[in-house]
Amino acid sequence: MDRLSELPESILLHILSFLNMRDVVRTAILSKRWSHLWTIVQQVDFDLKDFFPYQNFVDFVNRTLLCRGNCKITRLRIGLFLNASSRKDYVGWIMYATKNNVEELFLDFDSDCCEWLPPPCVYSNSSLKTLRLLSCRLVPAMQIRWNLLTKLTLRFSVLWDDIIRKIMVGAPKLEFFELDTCWGYNDPTFDSPSLRVLIVCDDESGVYEHGPVMRISAPNVQFLRLSGSLYRKCVLMNMPSVVQATLDFHPYTHSDKQKEDLKWKQDNLMELVGCLQHVESLTLGSWCIEVLALREKRRMPCQISTYKCVTLSAYMTEYDLLGTVNLLKGSPALQTLIIDMQSVLYDWRRRAMEYSCNSNVEDYLASQAKHIRCLRHLKTVKLTKFVEQHSVFPFVEFILKNGSVLENLVIIARRGSEENSPESLLKVAQRLLSMPRASSRAVITLLN
Repeated sequence: MDRLSELPESILLHILSFLNMRDVVRTAILSKRWSHLWTIVQQVDFDLKDFFPYQNFVDFVNRTLLCRGNCKITRLRIGLFLNASSRKDYVGWIMYATKNNVEELFLDFDSDCCEWLPPPCVYSNSSLKTLRLLSCRLVPAMQIRWNLLTKLTLRFSVLWDDIIRKIMVGAPKLEFFELDTCWGYNDPTFDSPSLRVLIVCDDESGVYEHGPVMRISAPNVQFLRLSGSLYRKCVLMNMPSVVQATLDFHPYTHSDKQKEDLKWKQDNLMELVGCLQHVESLTLGSWCIEVLALREKRRMPCQISTYKCVTLSAYMTEYDLLGTVNLLKGSPALQTLIIDMQSVLYDWRRRAMEYSCNSNVEDYLASQAKHIRCLRHLKTVKLTKFVEQHSVFPFVEFILKNGSVLENLVIIARRGSEENSPESLLKVAQRLLSMPRASSRAVITLLN
């Protein structure tokens, strides 16, 4: 007998939990030791992409569940395409899972034209701890009872403000709530005392009407992430508990109307930044850096904050340096700066010319040193996905030369990049070590 088969049954079942159900069933032919394991594995994953035609998928799921009998399911994922599905198929599967006290339910129902209506057993369930629904429409009339639910994710789905209120009441232990490209709500209130993590990706729908403003209230949330196209104004209300926040918007600029809307979207972003100036940690996406750069170029005053840690997703062009400096000037208490370098996707030289960026990076940075008070507190600077670019070294040298209490400068090279050959990274290391340092405790680390 092979060594794998000699392992305890609990370990074999754990190994099978990482496979989709079709592969799990196939292991039955390995040996008698494996022949029954597929009927008692508690993590079950059915996916339509492994079958053609669709009826083969339906038959496989039905046979598998029939052979399992009343065996407990702790985790069930069903991935299917709604356009090819019949409601009577998947409703029976969901009811089977809920009757067997499923704890984690992932219904990844993809669709390009319609939403599905969850059966009543989904709205009222005393065993669910994690729930993810795709492409569904939640019915306002249904009462929600999720006594043990701690994590909820809704994607490409339709729900209204009153449904969110019912979720807040009906899921008393909810800690994590994600709305990813959902529609129908305008003034959501996330006031559950247990809710700690809130993720909202707000994007426009061509089918459902929406209000011109989205007002979010979340008094107990500690970790907040907002993203999307910012197609309508976003207002944050009653968010005193937020400790970590992420803003990662990417507005559309394809049409003339969308370009005209950029001004109020930029203003809206700064309003959001202002509402979050009390957080300890802030993460900003690349478009947010562009907005800060535009403000720096126009010599607009920076917003003062109490951030201790800032993470920036930036391309680290000269233009991005303007945005970075603008943020640093408004963060006098900053202790940690992380820059996640993004890939350059188009001609940034033309973009730099379009915005008439300062050509002498070193002189610009030197002129701003006296305005960047966080240099007296900054202890850690980290650059991830590093690729050698013209504007990176002047910035790194500026930090080393002016960071009086700097302790760590960590640079992690982007993997798989042609620019990061061993020879080029050796030159980078030599250049870094030749730079003057204001702090005697500053340690430079270059990782590949």
